[in-house]
Amino acid sequence: MRSQKPTAFCESRAGERGAALITAVLLSLLLLAAGGILILTSTMTGITARDSTAEMQAYYAAEAGVAKALEVLRGNVQSNPTGTRATFRNVICLPVLWPTIANSTVNVSADGSSRFQVTSIFDPDNQVNWALNPNANTVTMCADAAYKPDRFTIRVTGLGPRDSRKNMEVVVNRYTIEYDVNATVTIPNGSGTQIGFDLGGSNVTATLGTDSCGSGTTIPAFGVSNADYNTANNVIDGCDPDGSNCGGGPNVAPGDPAILNNGNTPSFLQSVANARLFMYGTEGMMNAAINQGRYFANQTDAINSTLGLGATSPDGVLTFIDGDLTLGPGNPTGQGTLIITGTLTLDGNFNFNGVIMVLGEGEVYRTGGGNGNIYGAMFVAKFSRNGADTDVFGAPVFDTSGGGTSNIQYCTEAIDKAKSVGGHSVKGVREY
Repeated sequence: MRSQKPTAFCESRAGERGAALITAVLLSLLLLAAGGILILTSTMTGITARDSTAEMQAYYAAEAGVAKALEVLRGNVQSNPTGTRATFRNVICLPVLWPTIANSTVNVSADGSSRFQVTSIFDPDNQVNWALNPNANTVTMCADAAYKPDRFTIRVTGLGPRDSRKNMEVVVNRYTIEYDVNATVTIPNGSGTQIGFDLGGSNVTATLGTDSCGSGTTIPAFGVSNADYNTANNVIDGCDPDGSNCGGGPNVAPGDPAILNNGNTPSFLQSVANARLFMYGTEGMMNAAINQGRYFANQTDAINSTLGLGATSPDGVLTFIDGDLTLGPGNPTGQGTLIITGTLTLDGNFNFNGVIMVLGEGEVYRTGGGNGNIYGAMFVAKFSRNGADTDVFGAPVFDTSGGGTSNIQYCTEAIDKAKSVGGHSVKGVREY
């Protein structure tokens, strides 16, 4: 038999020489790729973080621009030169008086890396093709002396590092509270009990629906519930409530009261449930007054407060008195929105410009001599603070038969200011 010489182990694997090197190279390539991906990911993460930070800076700069524009509107920034009030009309028609809103770039950060620019302030309700040219009609509108916008849109561009920018738009309403005034004095009553209504037998007592502020409009002097129409009409005609003993009567124009319905009654007086929500709800007038530091448990605190009843405030103030108020001799005049939950007594010489709401006790009396004037509007309603949603308004009292002259007249300008007390409301904010 032939013998076979054994082959050395290393010689039998001669064809596999270099495999370890190739394996090492492949593994190195994998590690290099993984390392490259890690480096790339880290770099991209850093760039994203940097861009995100720049974007956030631009966003906050835009927010700062909106806040600064609102500061102008709220009268916290003086015009240059001083002396021009930042009304809705002036902010749209004369923005150059306030550098903050005059389309100039304003630094937010000290190094100028964050800035904002108020690019446009326009009235969206009075524009032609405003989406393409928001300011197209501004000159035409501002040439009209009677122009008074109800709202406007502020557009702000925030500028951050790395050419980042954010465009922000905010819609601002002129009114803090919105309601219609369709009678100089509105007096709902759902109780079935006759309203307490007495205007005296002399024409020195006047209630007028003609606009004393010159708009040329006229509304009913009184708005009453259907069941009280005959009573109110008899008293206006100089008779007793039942139509007897007619003689010289008060000065009321127009002479016929309006009958209240859902079409001519503000929503907050269409039901007791609505009235309670308006007064005491989470976003009601009492909480609004508390937030503004204008809620008072009695008339003394209100009259002695820094702003009093708003006589020295150009735009008036919101005053909420949780109790009775005597507006008369020794008391300052006032303006804005005045809310009383108790009895209102008009005594001697008194003057008020705006809206007076006697909501709760629902009683108004005139007493003393002198000459008293209210220019704006009044709402008088009787209801309890708590109760069922099915409750109806009680029979209120409106008695101006006391001594002295009494004049209550519709005034659109005073009402307009009364609706704006406490600052203007922001209706919406968006990026665009």
